[in-house]
Amino acid sequence: MVKGLRSNHPAPPRAPDLHALTGLGRDIAVVFAVLVFSAAIGIALVIHLRARGRSWTWALLGLPAPLLAVAVLVSGLLPNVAALVLLGISSGVLLGATTWGVYERIEDRRAGGDREITARERRGLFDALRARISEYGPRQAKLLLAGLPIGRTPRGDLALLRRGTARSGSHVLIPGATGAGKTTSLAALLVEYVARSGFGAVILEAKTDSVLHRAAAASAEARGVGFHFVSPTGPSGYDPLAHGSVDERSERLVAVESWGSADANFYRQAASPFLRLVMRTIDASTSRLTLANAARYCDPDELENLAMEVESEELVPEVTAVIAGLRADERRAISGLRARLRNLAESEFARAWLDPTRAGIEPLDLRGAIRRQEVVYFRFDTDRTGNVGRAIAQMALLDLGATAGTLMGEGVGTFVAVDEFGALEASALDRLYARGRAAGFSVAVGTQTLADLRAAGPAVRARIGATVESIVCHRIGEQADAEWIAELIGTVPSWQTTIRSDRLGISTDEGTKTRGYRFEVHPSQLQRLDSGEVYVARLDDSSSRRSARVCVVPPWDRLPRLAV
Repeated sequence: MVKGLRSNHPAPPRAPDLHALTGLGRDIAVVFAVLVFSAAIGIALVIHLRARGRSWTWALLGLPAPLLAVAVLVSGLLPNVAALVLLGISSGVLLGATTWGVYERIEDRRAGGDREITARERRGLFDALRARISEYGPRQAKLLLAGLPIGRTPRGDLALLRRGTARSGSHVLIPGATGAGKTTSLAALLVEYVARSGFGAVILEAKTDSVLHRAAAASAEARGVGFHFVSPTGPSGYDPLAHGSVDERSERLVAVESWGSADANFYRQAASPFLRLVMRTIDASTSRLTLANAARYCDPDELENLAMEVESEELVPEVTAVIAGLRADERRAISGLRARLRNLAESEFARAWLDPTRAGIEPLDLRGAIRRQEVVYFRFDTDRTGNVGRAIAQMALLDLGATAGTLMGEGVGTFVAVDEFGALEASALDRLYARGRAAGFSVAVGTQTLADLRAAGPAVRARIGATVESIVCHRIGEQADAEWIAELIGTVPSWQTTIRSDRLGISTDEGTKTRGYRFEVHPSQLQRLDSGEVYVARLDDSSSRRSARVCVVPPWDRLPRLAV
């Protein structure tokens, strides 16, 4: 370049000197820097709240801070720079938290699935106030009329099952692994039905559990009704042949044993008519129909001798003709039935329970107790009684099913609780589910695995799944069980989106969005529940949100006398 001549090229731009800024420009730069830094803090705060199960709305607690900073700036209590820094910090944290929280909530809704469910369960700032308003005064009574409380959701809402009535029962299935809290849930429902709803109750328990026993006794005492405890050690006994027609009582005896062969149906059909004839003859005689007498007179010679003592012109010739016409295979079937009945009748536990003529036993009138809406507690102790305890449980369930048919339309509300169903494996349960609702029976069954329902019979699980109206699902251990429960709860429509990415995993603008369906509760969520946590699903609810994660309120928090 020639000296003295000016260059036509402009000088390169220079970075602004922050120290050279004065007045308003410097203040704006400081506020902007503080605002960016504070927004990052707000985003970190929302991430922390989400990890703790809290909604972004908790960040709104910082809303008064910017207003206070403006008041300080206007009043001149602090220098302008300090007041502006305070305003920038408070506004940045609030702006960052709110913007990021709303963005993440929209993304949760778009993603659907477990993210949407988790987002719905996060506790918000106003949830406690909303729950308190919805349950205040007469609103609580109206709310409880709509359902039976089982616990509260993470947001504080009251989780309600369909409440059974004396005219129409409501069935509940309570699956869960060992130690997950199934008995606590059964006891909570028992307290609600007996102590607060005025129902009677029948509890069938396979093993000893003090929680359920104390809840049953305390509920009966709180309502001032009778409590009957039936167990191998007393004090009450049970006569399964006390009520019912000849067909009903014979079915209880025939169904207590598995015949265990390919010809089982033939032997069952061959022995059943003879057993009904035995019962008719005993009823017509001076003898009492007990398990021991039924086993004794299942011998053709013994039955013929008893018939000779009966003053009946029709029965004696019938007995003689039937015995004379028995074929060899029919005699083998009758002999097998007699051996089974004798094995049951002569066992130590059956003699202690099922013989109403034995001294010191207070026989239970099951149908009378149900009509009086009292509380009956069966403890079968299958760990000690084995097949005898399971046989008695089968007879009790068949008796309850027959009682339901008798009480049809009478409006007697009864809650039936079956704990540890896997130790009973009683196939008669599905009959109680099918018949009980119209008789006002609300049945709740606790089981460790759904394989217990399949073991009770090929159609038991399917029939229970078709009649159950509520599910209180504790932690599930088996993947197949979790999938069946998720299928039972159902699916909901959702948007399914795909995002195309490059080799580095960076997403591009291309993708698809289609309408599809997903599980309302994914099976993996049913396998990741803490003790006392459940997923409650109301299958009678047609809305898209008929399930929720709930913390069960135990019975000792429902009934003060159980708090000890």
